[in-house]
Amino acid sequence: MAAAPDAMTRTPLDVPPRLAQASRPAGRAGWRRLAGAACLAASLCAAAGAAAAEPAAPPARIGQVAFIAGAATMRLDAGAPWQPAELNMPMAAHTALATGLASRAELRVGSSALWLAPASEVSLAEFDDSHLEAEIARGRVVLRVRALPAGDSVALTAEGARLVLNAAGAYRAEYEPRRHRLVVHVVEGRARLVLRNQDVLLNADQWATADLRTQAVVEQGSGDTRVPLDELAERRDRRDERSAALARLPAEMTGATALDGQGAWRDERGYGPVWTPDNLPPDWAPYRYGHWRWLPPWGWNWVDDATWGFAPSHYGRWVFLSGRWGWAPGLTAVAAATTRPVYAPALVGFYGSGEAGAWSPAATSAPVVGWYPLAPGEVYWPAYTAQLGYVRAVNAATVADAAQLRAWPEPNAAGPSHRYARTAFAATAVPEAAFRAMLPVAPRQLALPPAALAQAPLSGRR
Repeated sequence: MAAAPDAMTRTPLDVPPRLAQASRPAGRAGWRRLAGAACLAASLCAAAGAAAAEPAAPPARIGQVAFIAGAATMRLDAGAPWQPAELNMPMAAHTALATGLASRAELRVGSSALWLAPASEVSLAEFDDSHLEAEIARGRVVLRVRALPAGDSVALTAEGARLVLNAAGAYRAEYEPRRHRLVVHVVEGRARLVLRNQDVLLNADQWATADLRTQAVVEQGSGDTRVPLDELAERRDRRDERSAALARLPAEMTGATALDGQGAWRDERGYGPVWTPDNLPPDWAPYRYGHWRWLPPWGWNWVDDATWGFAPSHYGRWVFLSGRWGWAPGLTAVAAATTRPVYAPALVGFYGSGEAGAWSPAATSAPVVGWYPLAPGEVYWPAYTAQLGYVRAVNAATVADAAQLRAWPEPNAAGPSHRYARTAFAATAVPEAAFRAMLPVAPRQLALPPAALAQAPLSGRR
């Protein structure tokens, strides 16, 4: 996984991410050269009888920085520099989160939560749709796993030791790298502490201390050993148990519980459950208050400013009804209880050529990048994969018309049928330089006249 791109150099906006990671020529001419070379190479391979394999689709689930108290940092890959942690930043495999001496943080993955005490660091060493392995580099963590389906695996690791969860529950681990000491406590549930020289079963309310130099347990017992981090975890855990959002949304939708207390639900004919946020700025529109971040394998991901902004930015669709924006997840009550939703980096349509391509309207003196939210029923065509199964899955909750999905791999360019493509109140545009630099959008948005939006080129894929 690559680090975030350098502004204006490493991620041309008109290059789909699946190609941009391999080669990132500057400007549209470079993209045309790359596209032509790719087509020629594909033709030669086909003639030789060796078809190139489509890269694997990204996993359906994602992690989220859900809470920060004090100073925290993160990195997007093992070789990437540390940077300030951001609320709502997506976390994929190989990303890491660290807290300062007087700070705490929470990482969410669906219905599971990992809390970091002060001076702690955790990385997602392995993370996909069925495996979650969090490696502790230092400090103390509490892990709450609400569901552990058959075939899924969850583990906390440190210096070769593995606490492998055998059941849903609450688990705590503390790792001191200087002393090579690991203490694990099964608060609720059941787990195995797997060492090179031992394999110890721990039931609820049992703990063990391991010397990681000898890879052996040196002390073991039972009883309450509560720490302050447990109290934070339990408070936020009780909030989840009372969640009104989870009555309408899948438990494994990352960020779902953050909607509680931040808006109101209502049922709308033709849309199903619709959630309307409270206390919005007068000029608010979806994907306007926040900023873009580059995160492979998806490419450009939206990071919303609102505490509730994760789930509505990456699942479902937005709809403008009765003078207000509402978020329509599109799931029936039955589907909500059984479906694992598929993460999307941003459910928008871009103006310009290719994904996040810039264009130069006559109303501005420099290239701009613009986008608009997709409405219910409108297909999200990702630029980072061409796998039809993935495209169907990422649209399953909101697109009922199967004929639209059968148009792959050559979907029609977004046209007048895209409800918000030509509406000034829904569209957002910023200077291309601000987009590339991943700066906050709202202070830099440009007012484009209706004529500019009417003539803006629309991308067929996002």
